Amino acid sequence: MIYFDNSATTRPSQACIDAMTESMQNSFANASSLHRAGVSALTTIDELKKQIALKIGAQPAEIIIGSGGTFCNNLAILSTAKTLKRRGNKIVISSIEHPSVFETAKALEADGFEVVTCNPLDISSFEKAIDKNTILVSCMLVNNETGLILQADKLSAIIKRNSSPALLHIDAVQAFCKIHVNVKSLGCDLLTVSAHKINGPKGIGALYVKKGTRIVPVIHGGEQENGVAPGTYNTPACAGFLAALKQNLDTEHLQKLYDCFVSKLPSFVKLNTFANHAPHIVNITFDGYLGENVLHFLEGYDIFVSQGSACSSHSKQKGKTLVALGADKKTADGSVRISFDRYNTTEEIDEFFKVVEKIPDNLIKLYK
Repeated sequence: MIYFDNSATTRPSQACIDAMTESMQNSFANASSLHRAGVSALTTIDELKKQIALKIGAQPAEIIIGSGGTFCNNLAILSTAKTLKRRGNKIVISSIEHPSVFETAKALEADGFEVVTCNPLDISSFEKAIDKNTILVSCMLVNNETGLILQADKLSAIIKRNSSPALLHIDAVQAFCKIHVNVKSLGCDLLTVSAHKINGPKGIGALYVKKGTRIVPVIHGGEQENGVAPGTYNTPACAGFLAALKQNLDTEHLQKLYDCFVSKLPSFVKLNTFANHAPHIVNITFDGYLGENVLHFLEGYDIFVSQGSACSSHSKQKGKTLVALGADKKTADGSVRISFDRYNTTEEIDEFFKVVEKIPDNLIKLYK
């Protein structure tokens, strides 16, 4: 199997699997319990917060453990809407946000909030949108479909310059441990990360909340994380996340894979790229061929890629990110996302292109 769908999820490392197994066998007590076994399990959560904080330039007390990137994005947006609604009703996001941001923001329109989407390639569109009525600006750092690195580092200055009360939330799920992420240089109040994009388990993530930023629960039922993320701690997942964090990702290896891949593109495959891009995501278009057909053709050879975000893979909105970035519908329809990880090799890329060369003889062109 050649697995090039790592932006959807990565293969858990052996260290992650071992840590989770050990936790389930020997540290299975409820981490909220007051007895010694519970306190012992809680040390895993405490150490996880320390390691996440270390990676992003924060303090452990500023880290909230949640059930994944989607939960943490929802918590950031919905909490801000609750706490700052008296100061304004405008939410500003980029037009290519992950569904957990885009759809959550849009859902707030029913409660009287105004949601403005901005062109991620034009920072002036944010400058025009952010004003004294804006309470939240939410922007991803790395786009999950194209690898575009957004200009999120410029938004804090715009908020201050425009005298806005807005909090700045960064979705760093695709950026975390792939490119440099530092909450101070970003100037953000809230930042989301997730474990399963870095060889950790699914169902566990974290939200950075800058000291002094008010955060309130959006679900209820327990005192975990000061009541903000209630529910029994998933200690095995925390152990797996912690183990994954302790394995440094070789970004030079990812860049090597990216460069190797791009150098081998045949004439009927177009690279959809941007000047500022992350090293682990490549978006390409098979000229004249439907991307979904290409995906299933490759699958027949045990090569797994995607056509965009796994969270919207069954949606009619597939390809809308490329269109929002200026591509035509033909380019979007023919697009496929390739995403790399520590376990991928240049030999796999060679095998990938051997199969790709068979496409003209086996698939029908839908566009001339």
